[in-house]
Amino acid sequence: MGYTRDEQETSVVWDEFEQIAHIYVSSPVSMRKLDKLVEEFPDVYKCVWMDKDGSAKKYTVAKKYIRFGKPASEAKKASLAEIRKKRNQPVVQAV
Repeated sequence: MGYTRDEQETSVVWDEFEQIAHIYVSSPVSMRKLDKLVEEFPDVYKCVWMDKDGSAKKYTVAKKYIRFGKPASEAKKASLAEIRKKRNQPVVQAV
């Protein structure tokens, strides 16, 4: 049985002593992302529990892989937008 949208969550619990993050997930989107990481990096990401129907899972990962990012400044956003704009321009070839 799956969870409704308002019941879907991702919770991270830090274990300071073991330097591990325990991640509880009932969001299908987050679960797919973490499952890919488990598949690609099995020595780092581990699925340690799954409920009977697979609608919730618990993962562990070294705490150092959990990051919190700063919001980008307006100048940085403008710079990235300019780079994306240049990449998407068609290439004109001389004939």
